[in-house]
Amino acid sequence: MNFEEIYLKYHKIIHYLLKQYHIKYNYDEFYQLLLIKLWHLSVLYHPNSHITMASFLYTRLKFYLIDLFRKENINLETSPIDNQIMSTLPISTVDNYACYLNDIKLFLKPSEYMWLHYYIQGYKQYEIAQYMHVSISMIKKYKTNALMKLRDYYHEGV
Repeated sequence: MNFEEIYLKYHKIIHYLLKQYHIKYNYDEFYQLLLIKLWHLSVLYHPNSHITMASFLYTRLKFYLIDLFRKENINLETSPIDNQIMSTLPISTVDNYACYLNDIKLFLKPSEYMWLHYYIQGYKQYEIAQYMHVSISMIKKYKTNALMKLRDYYHEGV
């Protein structure tokens, strides 16, 4: 089977994988890389194999796409916002943030608000549990209740 026939028969696998992983930003680039891999895999596939060509291509393309995600993730660099950058922000941003927290404080219980405060600062669940002197299951309960109230607040516009 030549590649044109393989392409016509199996190119939908590529679209399916890109849709499954919600690829929108670099769709064409990922499509091209997967298409090249499809060609390479079509050369490697042996018709006498116990696995169907569709299963072979799907599995290999899926793992190749995951490898591409990992490779791209390694190349991404993040830099934390330090105090020097924060000091250049306008005061109104800090004021708006404080007003936002005060608005939220009105409809959250003190324990839920404390959880939110620690969560925004970046603490893990077990760390928050230690600081608040409660179990992790209680932290999960605070989280669930706080998130429900926040969702209601934003969807209903209270």
